Amino acid sequence: MEFFNPYISVEIPLVELTRNLGIGVILAVALAFLVGKSTRLIVDTSQYLPLFLLLIPTMILIITTIKTSIALSLGLVGALSIVRFRTPVKEPEELAYIFIAIAIGLGLGANQLLATVIGFLVIAIIMAPLGLKRAASTRNQGAYISIRIEDASTPSMSFEMERLGQTLNEFFPKHRIKQVLNTDGMHDITIQIPVLDIVVYDRLRKALFDRYNVTEISVVDNARVIT
Repeated sequence: MEFFNPYISVEIPLVELTRNLGIGVILAVALAFLVGKSTRLIVDTSQYLPLFLLLIPTMILIITTIKTSIALSLGLVGALSIVRFRTPVKEPEELAYIFIAIAIGLGLGANQLLATVIGFLVIAIIMAPLGLKRAASTRNQGAYISIRIEDASTPSMSFEMERLGQTLNEFFPKHRIKQVLNTDGMHDITIQIPVLDIVVYDRLRKALFDRYNVTEISVVDNARVIT
């Protein structure tokens, strides 16, 4: 009945734990690299490395500790039931990355080293073509400029889509309008440009603020936001 007693001190092999933590760190770095190369999300991909470096070793430590006692396992389920995400995960792709990191931590924590490494290699082989496809897609798509314009009381700064198109043609003749949202006097326009020239962008930015009641403008280039 010792397996059911949470107060029984069970010795954890430190060499085994250290080995699993070291491999977990290596897999965390490799996973962050793969995600950064293959993700389709327009986000700062540098955020994944610290996330995986915290999540995977933490999972290894938790599983290594509780696998010796069913009582501790049940206690962990109760403790995790009160945890709530303050910021919901909106993209299924992000959820998949988190599950991969959790699976790596679970496998190494359960000391299933070979199965975990083989599983990770299979996932890496699946993600590798996505990385090549994303690289080609990034070269073709260039950058995205998002503009938020509010209705103005002065006619000279009023919003007209045709007039905005003429302004955009002055600076980026090859632009494409990807999205237009009009809600409660606010106009959100997203345009795509083939190549980002920061000097030309700065001139466009000044012209938009001079001619329209612009409240926000940003550009997304290579998954980084510049405002």
